[in-house]
Amino acid sequence: MNPQVFAILADRGSLTERFKQMIGEQPRLSRLSQGHQFVSKQERRLLTINNREMALVREIIMGAGDTNWLFARTLIPQRTLKGSARRIAHLNDRPIGNILFGRNGAKRHSMDISLISELPQSLIKLGVSADISLWQRRSIFEFATGPLMVTEIFLPDSPIYVD
Repeated sequence: MNPQVFAILADRGSLTERFKQMIGEQPRLSRLSQGHQFVSKQERRLLTINNREMALVREIIMGAGDTNWLFARTLIPQRTLKGSARRIAHLNDRPIGNILFGRNGAKRHSMDISLISELPQSLIKLGVSADISLWQRRSIFEFATGPLMVTEIFLPDSPIYVD
């Protein structure tokens, strides 16, 4: 793997800030959806969410100009939405990094980097081909009130795929 690509994938800071450094301006962020919903069995297991418990799910795309570089899905169990984490429910089109990496932020508990070939339905609905493999980062952050998970998928137009 190209060392520059690995440096972006393994960056433990804010991807918004990383993209800002790359393009010299604040990246464009668009919220696709946000609301309480039931999540997958794997997501429940990773965040220890009960079967009948909903989580706040926020999906965004980020990029520069008309080009989308990143899809992110954030899952926040109800028990976590207290204290400084409560602000996440009101982000609208603002990046989550300000809360995660801010003064009263969270600690990254784990980060898993993988190449995925099974894309979420949200991406397929956006027109991303289901026949390609994309890089993904899945991080679990811990607030004093509980965990949250951010899954970031680097879209085909992301600069990490440029040789």
